[in-house]
Amino acid sequence: MPVRRTPGDRTLGDVDAMFRSLVDDDAAPGIAYGIVDRTGLLHAGGHGVVRAGGPCPDPSTAFRIASMTKSFTAASIMLLVERGALSLADPVSRFVPEWGAVRLPTSDSPQVTVGMLLTMSSGLPSDDPWADRQESMSREEFGRLLAGGIRFITDPGTSYGYSNLGYATLGCVVGAAGDLPYHEFVARHLLGPLGMTSTGFDTSVAARGGVATGHVRQDGRWQALPFSEPGVFSAMGGLFSTVEDLARWVSWLADAFPPRDDGDSGPLSRASRRAMQQVHRAAVPPFGDEGGEPMTVGYGHGLVIHHDQGRGSLVSHSGGYPGFGSHMRWHPRTGLGVVTLTNARYVTGTAKAMAALRAVLADVDGAPAGEALWPETVRARAAVERLLREWDTAEAGSLFADNVDLDLDLDRRRKRIQSRVEEVGPLLEPAAPDELVRSDSPAHVMWRVRGARGVLRCEIALTPQEPPRVQTLDVTVEEPAPSTTDAPGAPGVPETTATRPATGSGG
Repeated sequence: MPVRRTPGDRTLGDVDAMFRSLVDDDAAPGIAYGIVDRTGLLHAGGHGVVRAGGPCPDPSTAFRIASMTKSFTAASIMLLVERGALSLADPVSRFVPEWGAVRLPTSDSPQVTVGMLLTMSSGLPSDDPWADRQESMSREEFGRLLAGGIRFITDPGTSYGYSNLGYATLGCVVGAAGDLPYHEFVARHLLGPLGMTSTGFDTSVAARGGVATGHVRQDGRWQALPFSEPGVFSAMGGLFSTVEDLARWVSWLADAFPPRDDGDSGPLSRASRRAMQQVHRAAVPPFGDEGGEPMTVGYGHGLVIHHDQGRGSLVSHSGGYPGFGSHMRWHPRTGLGVVTLTNARYVTGTAKAMAALRAVLADVDGAPAGEALWPETVRARAAVERLLREWDTAEAGSLFADNVDLDLDLDRRRKRIQSRVEEVGPLLEPAAPDELVRSDSPAHVMWRVRGARGVLRCEIALTPQEPPRVQTLDVTVEEPAPSTTDAPGAPGVPETTATRPATGSGG
């Protein structure tokens, strides 16, 4: 059956209900949201009100996106790296002189670098919610803050620590290295080229749906909050944007995958966008997201990286500000993502966004899958299945790298494999695509082959040489785990299984 590119009506209805429940449960006065793929916005909606007595928000309504702004700051830094205006190894004091007088935690501490700030490893303490109230700070006031002294909790460059002060400093770096004030640099070099005409740093932003008012829940009712004005701390959380514009942003970031040879339109190269979405500083210990999985494994450049056991990497960032909450999350392999914006203080909608993306991925992408395999890996898998059914010495010799016979000579390997085939056989039809167990890279695949009395689990890995050859072949008998729900003699194999390890170097 062909895979649908877009979610079905039932799934989209479920997504709508998930987000509507935030308003129905009075968790926020209003919410706007969207489902995204590499082409842009697939589906969007809104519930509640933008302000008391106001209209319902929609994808063209602007909200404060708070810390999601950090991805724009990071992209600005990476643009300047590509242009040779700075290096991630540069000391911050090269661009923000006041940092040169900052007292470091120890006499042997390294200077704080641009890269340390970018990856949340500067040693500064987490500063929510203090920093949320500092947006309007001027450059002169910021200089006085640094001159007055700042505190560290770890040695710079040694561990993860989420710092808004660090990203405010990066805004100053952008201004100094980019020869434009930070706000203008972002507008000219990112927002303009990407067509994000409804995104900006104050309430004059040209959003067709107007600007939502922020709220806080007090004394049993929603109370409107005033807007802060742009300043140095805007670099950590000051942008306003819409679901429509953020769909462009998420699509552009997701479109950096997979690496390929076709034209790269920018404004930031695909390679730099991929670098933004890699773990550069691990979160130790890893921490779970709201609702459990997936696990957060670290910070990239202005983005959080997660690992989902079934689907691999996910990328996200939340935002919380006085009056607003936001979240964006996407799956780089498929390009599918979700954006949520609320006008309630610190109500990000993260749990709903996670559930929505899981539902969309299950519908559109089918069963979780691993990496796209090399054509040689696909052919090797088919060749192994032929050898399971009828061993051909000549085919085995041309398929395997030289280490295979050295690790376990081919005659012993053949006998061992045949004994396992006899244990589970006779083998049924060649394995279907849904028999894939795991793929850790394009050169690796693990899959099941079913027999009349059991299941074989097969695994191969290919060499880096050209052309690649099979360097690992493992064939084991997969034993069903005990189950109290299956009737005795019921056909099939329970989903939870255990693998009986091979002896020696495997089959």
